[in-house]
Amino acid sequence: MGIFNKIKALMVRDIAFYADGDHYYSKGLEVSIGKELKIAKYGLTLEELNPILHYLVEFIQDEKPVIKHGNKLTCFSWLILAHEEENFFEILEINPEQRGFAAGLNRTLNVLNQQLFVCDQLKVEPNFPDFDQIVSVDPLVKTGLPTHLFRWLSDFPDSGWVALTDNFDEETMSFEEMTVGQLMTLRPELIKFMALPFGYKVIWDGKDAKIAFDNNLINN
Repeated sequence: MGIFNKIKALMVRDIAFYADGDHYYSKGLEVSIGKELKIAKYGLTLEELNPILHYLVEFIQDEKPVIKHGNKLTCFSWLILAHEEENFFEILEINPEQRGFAAGLNRTLNVLNQQLFVCDQLKVEPNFPDFDQIVSVDPLVKTGLPTHLFRWLSDFPDSGWVALTDNFDEETMSFEEMTVGQLMTLRPELIKFMALPFGYKVIWDGKDAKIAFDNNLINN
């Protein structure tokens, strides 16, 4: 395979990423995980994928995981999968609507960029919850009503997020649990807020979302 051609590589630490045909390939990870990585382009450049590639390389080199076919892991707040293919692990991303995984990292990058934009606007360090961490939700969230968010200081596997509507009645209704991934799939307009740190709340006023820090979410 002529993947190491004249196209300039993107370096992440000591790992190179090259383009060849419809995919990008790593060079240098085999020593850590027994294979190289393969990622479908789907219109993304190496520069656009740079934060995800950094995430993957740092995870592999620092955490030293044993990666096998079908292993799933959270990449920032989205879920990806290692699909073994000859000398490579192709990285796939979850497609919840189709209840499976698909090639490429477009959705993973889209989720990341939305969350980084909000955190950058507020000048706060993002705190990415895992895709499978727990959110406490008002059951009326499933109806599409405007949904307020509160992130309480919590321990894993609780993400700290509570989602509820103005119609929630604590005397007659009970909170339910779903994962961060399920909430982001059900209510995609909430994706961009999920990496806000503990202590932040998002209150909807019509079509406007007002974001604020509430010390009570940290101390109570």
